[in-house]
Parts: sequence; C-alpha cells; structure tokens
Amino acid sequence: MRKFTMTAGVTLALGVATIAAAQDAQPEAVAVPQTATCELHVFPTTEGQAQTTSLLSGFGVVGAIADAAANKDRNISEAEYLKEALGPRLQVAALAEIDLVAELKMPEGTQIIYETPIADRKITTKVKTRLTESTAPCYAELIVTQNLYQKKAIYGRSLNNRFIFKDFRTGKTETDMVKGRGGNGLSQFPPKTTDETEAAESDLRGAFTKNFLEYSNKI
Repeated sequence: MRKFTMTAGVTLALGVATIAAAQDAQPEAVAVPQTATCELHVFPTTEGQAQTTSLLSGFGVVGAIADAAANKDRNISEAEYLKEALGPRLQVAALAEIDLVAELKMPEGTQIIYETPIADRKITTKVKTRLTESTAPCYAELIVTQNLYQKKAIYGRSLNNRFIFKDFRTGKTETDMVKGRGGNGLSQFPPKTTDETEAAESDLRGAFTKNFLEYSNKI
C-alpha cells in the first residue's frame, strides 16, 4: 500500500509538472488591433445677425435703404440678443439632444467632440483641410456658420442657420464642403416682456434643432 501510494504521488506530481511545462511552452497571445474610434468635431458659431424688413423693401433700392435705416437700431439690438440666446453653449445643448452620429451617417460609437468656435469665416467656410490637429483616419467636422433672425412683413419671423459638413473618411487631406441651410418660423422670439424670455428662448432653440434636421436630411 505504501509503495502504491508513493508511486501514485510521484505519477501525479510528474503529471502536474508536465502540464505546467506544456502551458509554459504555449506561444504568447497576440494582441489584435481594434478598429480606431471615429471622431466628429463640432464647431458652433459666435455669429448673430438680425434683419427686419417692411413693405418698403419692395420699392427697389431706395426703399431697401430707407427700410434698413428705419430698422437699424432694432437689428443691432436683436442681433446682440440672438448671440446671447443662441450662443455656442446653447447650440451645443441643442445639438446634444439630436443623434448627430445617425443624422450625419457616421459609424455607431463615433466620438463627438465640441470645439471652440472659430470667428474667422474665411477659415470656417473656405478651408477644406482639417480644422484640428487630430490625425484620426475616421474623422469628420460639422460647422455652424450662420445664426440669422429675420422678420419680414409678409412671412413673419424666422430663424435661419447654415451648416457645413466635411467628411475625411475617404483618406483625403482635403475634402468637399457639404454646405446647406435650414429655416423655420418663430412664434415667441424675440420676447416682448421679461416674462416671455424663457418661452422665447425655447422657441429659438427649437427652431435651431429643426434647421439642423432640415439640413441633415438633404445630405
């Protein structure tokens, strides 16, 4: 019995050693490279423009000049308010409520990066190369290039926005600039009293969201 027990113990020990040696001899696991995450860089705008016109604009150049002069102070005031009520931070908040990745037909899991606005329109509207230092192979940019409030005698009040989409997934260092716009009516903006401010700004952001969706549906 003692001999059998010892033999079994030796055999078991040898078996364990053999298995351990075999495991040590196995080749190391090779790391499989993962697909790089796509990047969508979004640039809001600091712009804010306002244009109120009356029936005078229908009377040629002279009428248009008179109209612009009559509404000059109002246009300046409303443009400044628009810059505040729909500034970069609020544009980001509005866009964050939209599935930008799906709307722009980017791959699922794309990382959205909100960038500091670029004030120079010559850069945002004309430069076809990347506006960031990212070298990600899967890369795109969305740029907001216009915030325009209009009030026309016949058509009423509206918000108009322009956008540019630049897709570098083709591997090019320069890409096409897919430009477009969206325009939707306003019912509450600008507010007539301070009590109407919240509703007016909500109305404005809602129109901005609709304008982007109007643009994205066409690209």
